Amino acid sequence: MNSPPFVEVVVYDAPAARKGGCDCGCDHHQGDQAGHPHRHSHGPCLSRPNLELETLALALTLEKAFPGRVRVEYINVLQDPRGPTLPQTKLLCSLIYPPPLVYLNGKGRFAGALPVERIREEVARILASES
Repeated sequence: MNSPPFVEVVVYDAPAARKGGCDCGCDHHQGDQAGHPHRHSHGPCLSRPNLELETLALALTLEKAFPGRVRVEYINVLQDPRGPTLPQTKLLCSLIYPPPLVYLNGKGRFAGALPVERIREEVARILASES
């Protein structure tokens, strides 16, 4: 008996490699004038969306559209123990492609954003072609 088609979505992120002025990955400090000390007084960086939470929202959206047929995972390559061995870590840290990298069934599909609707359309296409 054949199992139903399934799609794995993996979002690879390297927050510190994102364009920005500090290790938190934000660009909140762009425009700080020379001679002014860099202070991290803004607390948690709220100037950029939290990609881990966006990935969770993506997972909920895809589960609603394709119940039981999609698995979504978020990997911060700088913190995950698998990070040093992942080819995506090298890509992200080289800045050739901007974070995040979105892979569908092991193939790189999107870079620099988490386009939920385009990911949903691509998942639908993959599932339809495997049916």
